[in-house]
Amino acid sequence: MSPQKTFSVTVSLLALGILVLGSLRAWADEPLARDLSLRDAITTALNKRPELVASGLGQQASSQWRRQAAYIPNPRVFYQSENLRPGGDFSQNVDTYAYVSEVLEVSGKRAARISVADSAVARSQLSFEQQKRLVELHVAQAYWDVVRLQYQRALAEQNVTYYREILDYQQKRLNEGKLAEVDVMRLRLEEARSEASLELSRLSEAEGQQRLAREMGLPKPESWHLSESFEVLNEPRLPNDVNHPEQARIEIRSAQQAIDAARANLLSQKAQGRPDIDTLFGYKRTAGLNTMIAGLQVNLPLFDRNQGAVAAARIDVEASRANLAAAQLQSESELELARMVYEMWKRQITERYRPLLTQAIDIATIGRSAYREGGIDFLRLLDAEKLRVDTQSSWVDALGNYHQSVLALQYAEGLEP
Repeated sequence: MSPQKTFSVTVSLLALGILVLGSLRAWADEPLARDLSLRDAITTALNKRPELVASGLGQQASSQWRRQAAYIPNPRVFYQSENLRPGGDFSQNVDTYAYVSEVLEVSGKRAARISVADSAVARSQLSFEQQKRLVELHVAQAYWDVVRLQYQRALAEQNVTYYREILDYQQKRLNEGKLAEVDVMRLRLEEARSEASLELSRLSEAEGQQRLAREMGLPKPESWHLSESFEVLNEPRLPNDVNHPEQARIEIRSAQQAIDAARANLLSQKAQGRPDIDTLFGYKRTAGLNTMIAGLQVNLPLFDRNQGAVAAARIDVEASRANLAAAQLQSESELELARMVYEMWKRQITERYRPLLTQAIDIATIGRSAYREGGIDFLRLLDAEKLRVDTQSSWVDALGNYHQSVLALQYAEGLEP
């Protein structure tokens, strides 16, 4: 082999090696997309969202307040000396008292405190559960919205590819003198519009990915492949209580717990109006004599029996009952509306949009074949493609609305996504 050929082969091998290494490096730098199911997204949010961490700490704090409420009052120690005179005999002329005092909560204040603290614990638990349910709902809504936007973007890419193919075909026909230039200009306009639509769909998908990441408690989205099937019509799960599913909603349970809290407060205010017994027992030394001392102290509830606070607490109980009735009415209304919306979108998908989509795709396919054979003109071909694009876009929006209606129905029935 001549030196020139040897040098040429060496250069070619080096160039090929550099190209392969560059490709491997680019492939290694590109992050691999990982499958992300709806349950994975919700689990990530439950572990990452700082609001849930704060709510969990609030539960721990309420438990400590419950522990504090169970303690009895501390005893008090008294030491007292009377008749102190300069130069006097301390053991003979000074009266000395040493005794211990303890409050006996016979009024029921301790039990009332515990009941109020138990209500606070229950309230914090329901608050955490409500926040958790809302996080799950928002994550699920964002997830299905991204799935819809990804589907729209894929359709937009298909449209751009099709318009580019048909533009190449029409350009050849223009060069052969078989097509008017105005038709090619019209086709170029449609291609530009499809490319602009593709850019908007990519931007919308990126925004949806960012919203999903935010709902999951992440600063920015990762390279995800959302694995839930968009075209499968997932049926909502059946509620535990078929007759009254809205009773399982966290809002109803919170309203019911508010009544319990108001009743506990009423008992506490009544206990505040009853006196406790302050007992004492100890030692007394007078004129050199040692004796025992015992006694008790009771406030006489002649004027202040906490009447105003008790009356206000009774009003709070009635207000809480009214709030429960309002929450039940709103939940029943929201459940009925969610059922209507779900049934409407299910009917629209199965009875209207799927047949229309099939017909629009058939019309576009027939139009392409007929146009290539000269059976229809260029404007009718574009009309058929526009009909296909609009129908596909409407079908994707309808599917997205269906999945959102399933989430709304399950939330109205007190179920998790």
